[in-house]
This record gives sequence, C-alpha cells and structure tokens, in this order.
Amino acid sequence: MKLQEIIFNRPIKVLQIFRNVNIYGKEKKSFDDRKEEVAWNIINSKSGQVINGELFLPEQILSNLDLMTCDLITIEDDNQQQEFNSADLKFTKVIASNSKTIYNHCFHLTRPNKFDIFEIRKEEEIEFHLQYGYFEIGIPERKNFKLCEIIKNKPIEIKINGKTDSSLTSGRERIFKEQDYIIEYIGDFNKCKILKEPYNSTPKQIPSERKLIDLMKQLW
Repeated sequence: MKLQEIIFNRPIKVLQIFRNVNIYGKEKKSFDDRKEEVAWNIINSKSGQVINGELFLPEQILSNLDLMTCDLITIEDDNQQQEFNSADLKFTKVIASNSKTIYNHCFHLTRPNKFDIFEIRKEEEIEFHLQYGYFEIGIPERKNFKLCEIIKNKPIEIKINGKTDSSLTSGRERIFKEQDYIIEYIGDFNKCKILKEPYNSTPKQIPSERKLIDLMKQLW
C-alpha cells in the first residue's frame, strides 16, 4: 500500500527523544530495589522513525494544527510509561497501546517552547533549558538555566531527580521521582510519510555513545 506523503513548507528539524521516568515511594529508596525499573531497555516504538533517509510519522500527527508551519518535530519514546497526577501526588502505569499517548510534538523555534521539564529555544543551535517546577521535579529546587546545545548526531543524556516533601503535601507519603532523557537531533526533512494503523512497532535501542548532564542529588 502506498503511504500518504506530506510535503513540508520548509525543512523540519527532527529530534528523537527517549524518556525514562520512574516515580516511587520510600520502600524503593535503595537503588538495588529499582535498578531494573530504571534500566534502559529496547523500546518497541510506534512514534516514528527514519529509514533510508526517509521520515515516517504516525497518523495522529495530522491532527496537530502546527504541522505545516512548525520548525521542529519530536519523535518520543518512553522506556516505561507513567502518568503523574500532581494534584494528589499519585502515579499509575500507562498501557503502551493507549490511543491517547502523544508520540510527537510540533514546535516553532521563533519562540520558546515548553516540553516536559524543559524549554526548547533556538539561537545558533537548538538549546534545552531547565524549567524547574515543584510538582514536575521536586526538591531540592534547581535554578533555571541552559543545559546544552543539541548538535546533529551527538546525543545528550539529562538525568534529574527530586522528592515532594510530606510537609508540603498535607502529610501524605513522600513521592520520589527520577527522570532520564536522551535527546538526539537526527536531521532535517522536507517531507514525511504517514503510518496508518495498524502498523508494526519498531525496536529501538538508545544511543550507546552520549554526553551525560547529571543533575541527580542525594535525597536521603
């Protein structure tokens, strides 16, 4: 079957982002108790891929109103999927086949863009800045600052952790959160082909060579 093809108005930058978020309680404060959960695995991805220089994206991206005017598209893959409700500090596992999962975002680089715990900007290069939030990261508090520039084919890993203190959450049990992101600028594309369901997932391995920005703190 011939796939639908989208021609962009101008070349679009594409970032592959691997995300590994682990939220846990005090019963797993020992790293040995959670090391299997935080370990990177081969990811069965349905978020898009590049094959022989061609960009393939899932059909749901067609509903993004910024698709034809954006400068940057993300391809996002979760090592493990969790939803975190900052209102009641609870988390639940997300089923990988959940149709509401968002695999891709479209950004305009002429303005700052919020992405998870980051702000994406564009100066000479694509920049990632930390955007601290209590519920998004926890304590200890960090200052907002420029983390890195994203250079083509030079993956960056960013690790950060935090806790929500019981004194700030009406006496509820503390929640701990580890976040690990790997970001790779994989190229510029003039067009993409659209993957329509049902289509097979693609095994992806995280880049073995990458620069680490370690913002982890001792929480105990």
